[in-house]
Amino acid sequence: MMDTPSSRRALRAQETNQRPSTSVRRRRIWPWILVGVLVVLIVIGVVGAIIGKHVYDSAAKARTHLAAAMTDVQQVQKSILAGDLDAASKGADAASQQTAAAVAATKDWQWRFGEKLPVVGQNLVAVRTVAQVTDGLANDVVKPAASVRLSDFKFTDGGINVAAITNLSKTFTTVDAGIDKALAGLKKVDRATLVGPVADGVSKLETELKKVGPTMSTAQEVLSVLPNALGANGAKDYVLMFQGNSEARSLGGNAAQFLPVHVENGKIVRGTVVSSSDFTNQPRPEPVVPLDPQAVNIFGDKIGRYSPDFTMVPNFPTAVQILHGWWASDIHTDFQGVLSIDPVALSYVLEATGPVTLATGDQLTSQNAVSLLLNEVYFRYPQSKDQDAFFASAADSIFTKVTAGEASPVKLIQALFRAADEGRLLYQTDDPEQTKLIDNSRMSGIMPTGNAEQTAVGVYLNDNTGSKKSYYLDMAIDACRADGGAVSGHATLTSTLTQDRANELPHYIKGPYFAAEDISSYVVVYGPVGSELTSITIDGNPASPLSQGEHLGRPAVKVEVVNHLTDAHTIAFSFKTAKTEGPLAIWTTPMSRATPAKVEPTCR
Repeated sequence: MMDTPSSRRALRAQETNQRPSTSVRRRRIWPWILVGVLVVLIVIGVVGAIIGKHVYDSAAKARTHLAAAMTDVQQVQKSILAGDLDAASKGADAASQQTAAAVAATKDWQWRFGEKLPVVGQNLVAVRTVAQVTDGLANDVVKPAASVRLSDFKFTDGGINVAAITNLSKTFTTVDAGIDKALAGLKKVDRATLVGPVADGVSKLETELKKVGPTMSTAQEVLSVLPNALGANGAKDYVLMFQGNSEARSLGGNAAQFLPVHVENGKIVRGTVVSSSDFTNQPRPEPVVPLDPQAVNIFGDKIGRYSPDFTMVPNFPTAVQILHGWWASDIHTDFQGVLSIDPVALSYVLEATGPVTLATGDQLTSQNAVSLLLNEVYFRYPQSKDQDAFFASAADSIFTKVTAGEASPVKLIQALFRAADEGRLLYQTDDPEQTKLIDNSRMSGIMPTGNAEQTAVGVYLNDNTGSKKSYYLDMAIDACRADGGAVSGHATLTSTLTQDRANELPHYIKGPYFAAEDISSYVVVYGPVGSELTSITIDGNPASPLSQGEHLGRPAVKVEVVNHLTDAHTIAFSFKTAKTEGPLAIWTTPMSRATPAKVEPTCR
């Protein structure tokens, strides 16, 4: 007989004793769950480490390839400048191979997986983008640039190959587009979460592209209009104008020598040198052309009645307009453009050509050109006709040297850029495309018409001694922003003329109106557009303006400064401005030596 529980309670207790405990079962299962999770985490960690290590190695590999590509690019640049196109082409191919390898290092699935991770992902995206952008630069910029022949800029048999220039223009169009494409690619990178080294790399590449971009754009624009300027679409006539800084004028100096040049399909033929003495009936009773009343108010109508004075106006198109009047009256030919240059700029050109020998037997070099052309010539040749012959020989010899193809293209371009930056190379043409190209540049000889791009002040020097003693003057200028947006500054004019030197001066340098020891100069100060002159002093004393008014949309004031032997005088000026927008800038007369111009963001 089976034993039965005596009660339901006993039955339940018996069932409980026979059934495994749930809590015990849970305790037994949980360690296995925990172990499983740990195993999964370990597996993920190991896989992640493997992927992370792979991605890290790939990033290091990409960096190595990009660094090698940069070395190849530098070699391409050196080869282009050396004229070794084979080496340039090989360097470009090598750079392209390195950038392609860098891109390949960022394309596998591990890298793509890493890009989806938080924080680190954006950095990997940035690295891949930089690799792709650099690869694009290697193919769209470096390779086309490697085909550039600087010899195409070289004169051969008195001319330039305009067809080669046209092809160069197409190449630079490709290069310009490649840089724009690269900048657009970098712009897409989200830099908010980038770590320092990656962010710095992206920013550095973008900065360098932004630096070179405008240069390439300018080169492309210049090359696009150069064939027409060289007579590819019809003959052109130009005038090379030489300004002598020893007799200062706002734009540089007395323009006493002019060389007509005829250009047709790249072939350049020089005419006969014209001297300012060929302009007859001076001073004229009436200006040779109608003059701007505002310019007359500041400088007087002699700017149109006396040929040495038309460069007093610090606006090159106005000066060229007056020159047109003299030319039409006495030379009876026409021209489509004027290129102005001074002896200092010629010294830069001579660095590219090497020395030239003049008809007189003198050798003109980059070291002696300034002193010989601006000073010593007057000691050697007291008669003006002999001086004119010397200047004509210098102009002819340098022109012949350049057009014979003996100048280094790289050095010649560098010389011209340097001269243009210093206001020593000015150009004006009736071609609207060329005019647009140089508009707002120093080469145009036009002060900015507004303050948006730069808040400019002008300090211009004009000789009043009727002599060549500006050669013994140096000028230093500073300007700053004062409270309320006002602009203040100083211009110090220093004479280096000693008593011994003054005693030796020939009549042509000394001039007829002042003692040998004295140099009288008119200094014209222009304020920012829309400003108002509030004060002007000389050596701390209130100045007595010789003329004052508005010109070129700016307030202008003219004062006289007289230097006696080795002394110095300082003009202090201040202009009240309603609004100054662009950075402060100083425009001034290019003199026989460099003029230090210092700009401070605020006045101390």
